[in-house]
Amino acid sequence: MNHIHIRIHRWVIWWLCLGVAFGAIALVNILFRDLTRAQDKLILVVGIVHWVLGGVVCWAFEGIKISPAPPPPERQPARTEDSREWHSASEFILPGGRKSLLPPRF
Repeated sequence: MNHIHIRIHRWVIWWLCLGVAFGAIALVNILFRDLTRAQDKLILVVGIVHWVLGGVVCWAFEGIKISPAPPPPERQPARTEDSREWHSASEFILPGGRKSLLPPRF
């Protein structure tokens, strides 16, 4: 099974969302308003230009990159408990630096 990685820049997603939103608005205007034929054509031309420019800009700036998946990392042998080095907590305290939690006795 071939795995691929697809990297999409954030601005490409925004361009797509804006295109869909404005396309829905244009479609509602074309269907439910009494527009002239020239206005209909103008709305369609603006939409087509939006999508063509989006495709050209995405291609030019490599907005979407498709690459094969990197190979899986090599597995390292599991560590056993015996191979760990152990130190007690008292080895990390400087002499004379201990603080008591209780008030001093007089």
